[in-house]
Amino acid sequence: MKNRILGSALMIAGTTIGAGMLAMPLTSAGMGFGMTVFLLVSLWLLLTYTGLLFMEAYQTAKVKDVGVASLAEQYFGMTGRVLATVSLLVLLYALLAAYITGGGSLLSGVLPTVGDAESTSKIAVLLFTLVLGAFVVIGVKGVDGLTRVLFMGKIVAFSLYY
Repeated sequence: MKNRILGSALMIAGTTIGAGMLAMPLTSAGMGFGMTVFLLVSLWLLLTYTGLLFMEAYQTAKVKDVGVASLAEQYFGMTGRVLATVSLLVLLYALLAAYITGGGSLLSGVLPTVGDAESTSKIAVLLFTLVLGAFVVIGVKGVDGLTRVLFMGKIVAFSLYY
């Protein structure tokens, strides 16, 4: 049980750090530091509130191992289940698009120029998508093990740097 909790915590922390590293410079460059801090604190408060709401909803669930869609169906019927599922799919699509766009643009800065800048960008996005797709093929256990190794590497690199 402890091993699964550690793996889950590391996966969430690694994803959060990774998404923040890709998205923050792109989104906050035009707003400035003050507005970025305001938005971060506001979003933190909103996420804390919604997390507490989910905790309350899960405590009253009829079945213990219930997902978000099943919980929405319990309270709102089949319409709630469909809306929860569609919302999750839209979120996952947006995350995938953000990762591919951000990772592709970072990778295009490292790759040698092939033809013009647009061709290099397309090749970088394709390479990044193939690497991301390899993680889907590897499966959950492989990704969990790789996440643990990479996150521990982040901790070691951070401690050696400071």
